[in-house]
Amino acid sequence: MSLDNAFSAQEVEEWVARVRRFLSLADDAPLAFTAEDKIDGLSCSLRYETGALVRAATRGDGQVGEDVTPNVAHISDIPHQLDGEAPEVFEIRGEVYMTKEDFAELNDRQAAAGKQTYVNPRNTAAGSLRQLDASVTAGRALKFFAYAWGEVSEMPSDTQMGMVGVLKDFGFVTNPLMAVFDSVEKLLEHYHAIEMERGELAYDIDGVVYKVDDL
Repeated sequence: MSLDNAFSAQEVEEWVARVRRFLSLADDAPLAFTAEDKIDGLSCSLRYETGALVRAATRGDGQVGEDVTPNVAHISDIPHQLDGEAPEVFEIRGEVYMTKEDFAELNDRQAAAGKQTYVNPRNTAAGSLRQLDASVTAGRALKFFAYAWGEVSEMPSDTQMGMVGVLKDFGFVTNPLMAVFDSVEKLLEHYHAIEMERGELAYDIDGVVYKVDDL
C-alpha cells in the first residue's frame, strides 16, 4: 500500500500525464482527482460484518498486522456498529492519530507525575494503540480519520469521493479538507494552500495525497 512520492510541481504534472496515457485520455478529456491530507499516524484496518465491528488490525508488514480489536473499542471516532445499511463485509481503512493539543496535555501529565515524556504524536499514537493492556489505550486521547477501504462485498459508490461520503454516512470522521479537482493547476493550488495552513492544523501531516477519483 505504499504511495509514490512527488517532490515538485513538475513531478505532479508528469504523473497526471502518465495517468492520461495509461487511460488513453486526450489532454482535454475530463479527469477528476481527489486531494487529501496525509495524516501522520498509524494505519489501521477495521473489518465490519453486517455492520458490526469484528476485527481491527494494524498494517504490520503489509500482509500480517497486530490484532488491536480491544484497543480500538476505546476510540470514540470508531463506531462499533455502522449507521444505516452496510454491505455484508466492509473493511474500512484509516489513520489512528493524536492531536497536537492532546499530545501536549499528555506530556504535561507525564511530567507532573515525574514520568518520561513522549517525543512526538505519531509514535505516541502508535504505541498507545499497540498496548497489550487496552486500559492504557483508554487513557489516551486517540482519534481516527477514515479514508479508504479493503475488502467490500458490494461497492456503494464508484468514485473515491463518493466512497468517503459513504464512510461519513456510516458514522466515521473524514477529513474536511479533502476535495476534488479537475486540473493539475488546481491540485497544486490546493497543495500550496495546505502548505500555508500546515502549522495551524490540529494534527501532523506529511504531505497531500492525490488519487484518480473514478475508481
